[in-house]
Amino acid sequence: MSIKQKALNLAGGLLKTSINFVGGRRATQILAQLSEDLTPVVSQKTNFGEIQFFCPGKLPEYRAQTLLTKEPETIEWIDTFKKDDVLWDIGANVGVYSLYAAIKKLRVLAFEPSPSNYFVLSRNIEINRMDDRISAYCIAFNDGTKLDMFFMENTELGGALNSFGEAIDFQGKPFVASLKQAMIGFSVDDFIKQFNPPFPNHIKIDVDGIEDKIVNGSKETLADSRLKSVLVELDTERKEYCKKVTEVFEISGMKLLKKEHAPMFDNGKYSKIYNHIFVRSK
Repeated sequence: MSIKQKALNLAGGLLKTSINFVGGRRATQILAQLSEDLTPVVSQKTNFGEIQFFCPGKLPEYRAQTLLTKEPETIEWIDTFKKDDVLWDIGANVGVYSLYAAIKKLRVLAFEPSPSNYFVLSRNIEINRMDDRISAYCIAFNDGTKLDMFFMENTELGGALNSFGEAIDFQGKPFVASLKQAMIGFSVDDFIKQFNPPFPNHIKIDVDGIEDKIVNGSKETLADSRLKSVLVELDTERKEYCKKVTEVFEISGMKLLKKEHAPMFDNGKYSKIYNHIFVRSK
């Protein structure tokens, strides 16, 4: 832990102790009011305007600050979209890329099954007044439509590495969930048939482990010429897994344009994770 973090923890502890000294309901009222009033909002300037991010925790603040640097390839991909294109953001987290797409005047459907992330995502839509451009749904996607569990490795605001239907991580390895959240899941094809939502011209899939199931549940959508591109995050260490996912795209008339990640991920735990961008070839 850094000296700065230790100092912040100490200051926070002293403040809480001082307030608790008041005692009773008055102390809890003060703490509740402070937690609401002191939640920071981070502003990020883009070429298309300023975006506000509600940051009630360390990870939402980090995601806001790294909007343009954590996944520059995702930003560049979104920059290629035409005005009024429709983006489906599957695994939207707190919505950084949904917000970026919306400020470019795109129509966005954001899907995020984590209840804590969905809360922050919804607040971000609200404070940016983007409810006319972003529709957010607290649902999961899979290879079929069913009720199941959303296995959460952690419940931290802005957290990731969770999985619907089975507790597996981005490497396909099992993990022990800290929380099992009841959730409804759809295949992309079933969701479109049942609800007739705005059809995606572009899909972003960032779900940490079950990309193959989502892709397999999207075969009709992938084959539709209205879909122009898909960005999916894959662990290239899982060679056979990546091969099967790529084959589904190729059969659907899409080809791999490129795979990239930021230089900050060249080493370490996530060094084999790349965003793969597939585009319509026929």
